[in-house]
Amino acid sequence: MPAKLTADAQPQMPPHSPPQPRHPHLDTHPTHRFLSVGERRLYPLTIDSKPLFDHYVATQQFVSADLSFANNFIWLTHMSAFYQVVEECLCLFSLSGERLNMLLPPIGASGQQTAALEQCFAAMEAYNGPSHEGLIDFVQGDWAALLQHDSRWRLEPHHPDYLYRTSDLIELRGNSYKSKRGEINQFLRHYPQATIESLDPERHGAGVRELLHHWLRARLQHAEGEELADLLASTELERQGIERSLRHFEPLRLSGLCLLIDGRIEGFTFGERVNPRVASILVEKTNFAISGAAQFLFREFCKRFSDCDFINVGDDLGLENMRRVKMSYRPVMFAEKYTLRRIRIN
Repeated sequence: MPAKLTADAQPQMPPHSPPQPRHPHLDTHPTHRFLSVGERRLYPLTIDSKPLFDHYVATQQFVSADLSFANNFIWLTHMSAFYQVVEECLCLFSLSGERLNMLLPPIGASGQQTAALEQCFAAMEAYNGPSHEGLIDFVQGDWAALLQHDSRWRLEPHHPDYLYRTSDLIELRGNSYKSKRGEINQFLRHYPQATIESLDPERHGAGVRELLHHWLRARLQHAEGEELADLLASTELERQGIERSLRHFEPLRLSGLCLLIDGRIEGFTFGERVNPRVASILVEKTNFAISGAAQFLFREFCKRFSDCDFINVGDDLGLENMRRVKMSYRPVMFAEKYTLRRIRIN
């Protein structure tokens, strides 16, 4: 039997938590809910898990947005997330259908991470059975150096995060940013009445949802066939993630802006400070028909994080258009990441 996962953290579920999806391996208890993997217990990741998550992440030096609680929590609308403390490392699992994987490698003391990794893969293999191998989706670059000489592991490159020097995005100096300055100036000439307000989910929620509705319709307008099916799936996941963000905006400690023209919301964005050096922008949406609105809103929001050295805007999902836009802002570094698999020996 694989080594048992330790159970250092067993928080009570809050009294008004939303019901968890039914699953044959999901047990209930008067005060606890957990996913059973043999004798192991994995606990649901809820908004109340944030202090524990942040405690472990605070010990890490990182620039990747994937190590943010909010970044994991808001996009997990299509799967269930569970955690456990293993070998003094926080381990974050995902359950989609009947398959158990991990979203992040073990987070904790460097001397304990490889031992935790072994136990986590043993747990995934015990749950999934011989038909599905376990994997870790978002493994940061420092793990590549840790495992590169170990033939039991396979690291597959993932799309990296784009990082920019914050001062570059605020000042937009030099020829490299000439087109950005021009787009912003054109926007301000055409819309001198435009205003910026801090995003308040209660006050701006209806306007944000209206803009999101129109943005989604515009995005889907010219898609067809397989592209339409993929866009429908991805845009619905994005809509759900934004809804979850608005519901938990304050406890997630998110910060955001709304762009208003004649009292109507024509753009919104939000993100967070993931550590003292790095801020992360999670979402930005503007009216496609208003030229320069996206560039103006992006610059104004970057000013919120002027005390951070870098701003992370996530990866490009492998989409060429998104890659061109993100490259046009001149990234100063990329946060490399990988998918990790264990090589099975028959």
